[in-house]
Amino acid sequence: MEMIAIGKIRTSHGVQGFVKIASYSGETKHFSQLKKVILKSDKLEKEYSIQDIKPLGESVIIKFDGIDTPEKAKTLAGLEIIVPREFAAALSEGEFYHADLIQCRIYFEDEMLGQVISIFEGGGGELIEVKLTSGETVLIPFRDEFVGEISIDNKLIALKNRWILG
Repeated sequence: MEMIAIGKIRTSHGVQGFVKIASYSGETKHFSQLKKVILKSDKLEKEYSIQDIKPLGESVIIKFDGIDTPEKAKTLAGLEIIVPREFAAALSEGEFYHADLIQCRIYFEDEMLGQVISIFEGGGGELIEVKLTSGETVLIPFRDEFVGEISIDNKLIALKNRWILG
């Protein structure tokens, strides 16, 4: 079963142990079908049962079994929410999950330049971390003016300009 990150716990909410969620897709309807999730960080990976889920503006709040105080809820801040892919938000045409971009090969025209090793928020937008065939690691802004066609099926990402990589 393929697992995927769908969001992150931001902070505690209220006095009953709820936590506020940041959805990676921006959508929250798919959270309502969850019964169990894996909460994960670099140091922790643990399954939690969900007691309650409530909408909160553009977000949701979740109450996990055994998390009954704001203090316990705060200990979950920053953990990613991992679920089977079938419970993630549905994708529209031209959309994809960040996990689908990992290991895609980066090319310009007919030249293979490297492979995506991660994607992260860089303050001014998302950045693609690429390990070049030379072994060097570079960051490419994940924006339309730099990144062209993306083929998840073929694991390929086209660059619009070679100069990005020197």
